Amino acid sequence: MDSPAQVLGVDFPYPQAFTASSLHSCKLHPKGIPNAHPFVPLNNGQLTLSFDDFSASYRPLQIRWKHCTFDWYDSPDLSSHDYINGFSSLTFDRVEASFNTKVPYTHFSLSFPNDLMSFSKSGNYMVEVYDPAEPQKALAQMRFVLYESLVEVEMDVHESSRIRDQRTHQEVDLSLLHSRDRYAIQDAYDALQVVLLQNGRWETAIMGLEPQFVRGDEVTYNPTGEQSFAGGNSWRFTDLKSLRFASLGIERIQDEGERWHAYLEPDETRTYDFLKARPDIDGHYVISNELQDDATGSDYVWAHFSLKAFEERSREDIYIYGELSQWTYPESHRMRWNADAQRYEANLFLKQGYYNYEYRVRPSLDRGKNDLVTIQSQPTNVAAIEGSHARSDTPYMCIAYYWDFQGFDRVIGFAQAKPNDVP
Repeated sequence: MDSPAQVLGVDFPYPQAFTASSLHSCKLHPKGIPNAHPFVPLNNGQLTLSFDDFSASYRPLQIRWKHCTFDWYDSPDLSSHDYINGFSSLTFDRVEASFNTKVPYTHFSLSFPNDLMSFSKSGNYMVEVYDPAEPQKALAQMRFVLYESLVEVEMDVHESSRIRDQRTHQEVDLSLLHSRDRYAIQDAYDALQVVLLQNGRWETAIMGLEPQFVRGDEVTYNPTGEQSFAGGNSWRFTDLKSLRFASLGIERIQDEGERWHAYLEPDETRTYDFLKARPDIDGHYVISNELQDDATGSDYVWAHFSLKAFEERSREDIYIYGELSQWTYPESHRMRWNADAQRYEANLFLKQGYYNYEYRVRPSLDRGKNDLVTIQSQPTNVAAIEGSHARSDTPYMCIAYYWDFQGFDRVIGFAQAKPNDVP
């Protein structure tokens, strides 16, 4: 069934994430949980949006919201007053200049919903940052999901049932349990949409799942084969919280006048290594420093990454990937080949904190193309450098949408699980 927005002729869904070059360290997460994806309950859920503005002069930036279909087009039958109670745009309640940092910036932060606004409908949402002087131009766009718990979602993550993928891929079995007294699913084939995500990544989202069984108060899905996921590996990390001492994995930290520089130890490929499970934060990062306020006292550092390689990859690019790249592939995160040193290199301008990251391979023909359609048609390859393991500790999310009679995709259920989690 086509999305209503597709019927209206909208060509492209909203991006997975977008940030103007003047904004840095843009994060959207559940309040108080900086290493989590922005999925919160409609009632009592709250998100925090924060970023640093590098503009030379102060700008009174604001935010606004847009309700979207399950596949990230504008909800065609809703206007802002249909899903927002109170103000449809807000100014930031925390706007502070950086303190005692080499790099000057203005830190913006706001948690919502709050006393000035609330959401009346669940669903997919896009939050936009904009300058009131140019309201038609978005400076940042970030996705989030508000869900209701009207049905129970059970998940079971396990190794692939396809023999050739049993050591490298993971599958997720799903069951939706509903009841007439809470929320009855009348149409499990057209009105119901179930979306399966690996670690919040929309580029590899599995949509259009067909129920395996519809019986009584249960709808069951059993994605297999091409609807499985490469398990990936434990995330790499770099610790930039301290500028006085080099932490594990950092060769040296240098004060080079106008900027700090952190030189990381060269990484090696893990394509054929055994899985070495270690704790990570699932690809996220957390802003922090050892001396001052995290938000306004953390400085920016040129972090120098390198990856050892025998030769340059023909017709392929390597990207540093994770929340530090906003789960996409900007040109700033593409590595360059250094023939003399026999390694790939990239320099990222990062705020002090603790970062997870990994290396992903993408066809060179897709360079600069970060629209969701292109990324979905040619997903990046994690196994080429990081390896892929069926027993990796990878999180999965399931979102259940139901086409509401008011004309929007209502999120009636949400769950997340990792391999071997008990449903």
